Amino acid sequence: MKYVTEYRDAALVKNVIEEIRRTVTRPWTLMEICGGQTHAIVRHGIDQLLPPEIELVHGPGCPVCVTPLELIDKALAIASQPNVIFCSYGDMLRVPGSGRDLFSVKGAGRGCARGLFSVGCCGTG
Repeated sequence: MKYVTEYRDAALVKNVIEEIRRTVTRPWTLMEICGGQTHAIVRHGIDQLLPPEIELVHGPGCPVCVTPLELIDKALAIASQPNVIFCSYGDMLRVPGSGRDLFSVKGAGRGCARGLFSVGCCGTG
């Protein structure tokens, strides 16, 4: 993966943090949406390196991570109906319900599930 070693270079990280400190002239509130982002920020101590003017808010989680199974199953039932075009973020097409996913409905000819373009926080968009 490109840039992995650069992110592990302590001198470069120090330079980036100093640039952030110079840039922040007023309070900022930043929300990380994905639990993976929160985990990486805390695991690597980034939250401790940021200036006190930056408040991190842990967000709701991306749809792939937080959508309950029951809701996926309801979406599958709707998408499987004739004459229905069910639209969802592309990330969600492969999230499994109890027995299948929306992508399988899309290919089964029973209904139609279409993915909308999204930039997936989990790298799936």
